[in-house]
Amino acid sequence: MDDNSDGTTADIASAVSDERYTCTLRTGGTVVLGADRLVVDRGDEPVVVELDDVVEASLQDIDWFLAVMSAALIGFGLLSLDRSILLGGAFAAAGAVSLALTYRKRYALRIQVTGRTDPLRCFPADPQTLLAELEQALAD
Repeated sequence: MDDNSDGTTADIASAVSDERYTCTLRTGGTVVLGADRLVVDRGDEPVVVELDDVVEASLQDIDWFLAVMSAALIGFGLLSLDRSILLGGAFAAAGAVSLALTYRKRYALRIQVTGRTDPLRCFPADPQTLLAELEQALAD
């Protein structure tokens, strides 16, 4: 008998009947693509999506506008250091944090699902492969 302390592995195995592809998430967790379902497990409650309910799947590149604005904020902060070290440093630090968060959210897999207003977003370690497998599963 398989004893899981949290039961998530058993829940995912029962949610997906025929596993096609498994991928890890950069933020922790796994994505399991089955013949008829997609399960996104981020550590809390797993999200189970029927493939028949998937309207569109796309890969969101880095938000270039936000990246450029963050870099400009860093530059403004560095140029302002001679007037006020505290204020210039605060602008540069805010720009660096914004740039780091923008970079962290690159290659988000967005899955539009029927009945959900917001798309399901996850950050797979290998986003192109997961998108190709998902598109192949949707085509079948």
